[in-house]
Amino acid sequence: ITYLVCCAIPWGRPLLTVIRLVHDLLKSNYPTPNSAKKMLATIFYAAAIPAALYAFSVVYPYLPVFSYNHVSDLDNTINKFEDQFVDQKGAKDAASDKRRAEYTKTTETFYNLITDFYEYGWGQSFHFAPRYEGEDFHASIKRYEHYVASQLGIPTPWNALPTEEKKMPRVLDVGCGIGGPMRSVAKFFKYRVRITGVNITAEHIQRAKRYNDREGIKNCDFIQGDFNKIPVGDNTFDAIYDFEATLHSTDTVTTFKELYRVLKPGGRIVTAQYTLLDAYDEKNESHVDIIRRVDNTNGCYCAGRKTAVTTKALKDAGFKILSNEDVFSKEAGSDIKFSEVFEGMRGGRFTGTQFGCWCTYIFCYLGESLRILPKGTAEVQSMLMGAAESFKQAGREKILTPGMLYVLEKPKK
Repeated sequence: ITYLVCCAIPWGRPLLTVIRLVHDLLKSNYPTPNSAKKMLATIFYAAAIPAALYAFSVVYPYLPVFSYNHVSDLDNTINKFEDQFVDQKGAKDAASDKRRAEYTKTTETFYNLITDFYEYGWGQSFHFAPRYEGEDFHASIKRYEHYVASQLGIPTPWNALPTEEKKMPRVLDVGCGIGGPMRSVAKFFKYRVRITGVNITAEHIQRAKRYNDREGIKNCDFIQGDFNKIPVGDNTFDAIYDFEATLHSTDTVTTFKELYRVLKPGGRIVTAQYTLLDAYDEKNESHVDIIRRVDNTNGCYCAGRKTAVTTKALKDAGFKILSNEDVFSKEAGSDIKFSEVFEGMRGGRFTGTQFGCWCTYIFCYLGESLRILPKGTAEVQSMLMGAAESFKQAGREKILTPGMLYVLEKPKK
């Protein structure tokens, strides 16, 4: 324990050497007077206690803190959710009529359960990002968000100051989550666009507003609701972006038509889609099982969504496809596969490694046992460990990408 604590602080290794020397001296049989031993003992404990407290203060911000104030009965909620929608035996999966009929409830419940974990282990932007060798995980997230913003087709320079909202282009953030991409895009445009986030989860919107206020983010607003039924008029937005949110859609044609409706003619939408790659074989039971588990542990609907199917759905909705590519492919310049964030430290996230996942699970289990964390926390982590494993397998088999990035335009006619 002393070794781990000392490793957590900047000057810990020299301190550890001193502690070992003092410890050996106190335990030795050297002819040292008792008074000198007592003095050394006093110095030892006087230094060790503040050092331990300081180490804890350094480590504390990185410990998972899951209050779940927004979920009234976490243990019952996670058990019921898994029973209804995450049956690992496949009796109830993403193809079931019940789950599809209750897609808004499924999605909202899923994010109420996992948001604290996502923030702790992933950050405030709940999406993957292509990475270069040596690039920091969070830096890749921001770079990807800025790249998407650059593809929205909003002309520069803008004639609007950050205080002139009526002149600003309007941008829709589909499935805005807790506002990570929103804040990044708002800063990219120097607050000269008006961003509206639509999200089904009330807790997400509350957190997004709180974080926006904390960072002084300007010109953003929110709609709590279903992205299949956005309560705005036709031709409202100049541009739209979607970071993997529409993977929760049970009917992509309906979703894409709704986004087409609210987009102005000539406007662009940039959307990151989960699609099945050419290596996926629907006759391969292993492939089918992997995608079933991806769907069941992530509240999404990837089964059957080959790239050609998604492309057709976008065209059927009326969009003109300007470009599309798998941003995680070598051809697109990504050095690190999306699934490597769950493989090892090369993925850039200790919490995503198998060891990191087990550390979090043990922490949650002990927290529950000591009644520091609400009952059911460890079960949520267990579900997410299953999600990580399914993503790892999908990446290894090269059958899925979470980043088939489409740049689309609504024709001006």
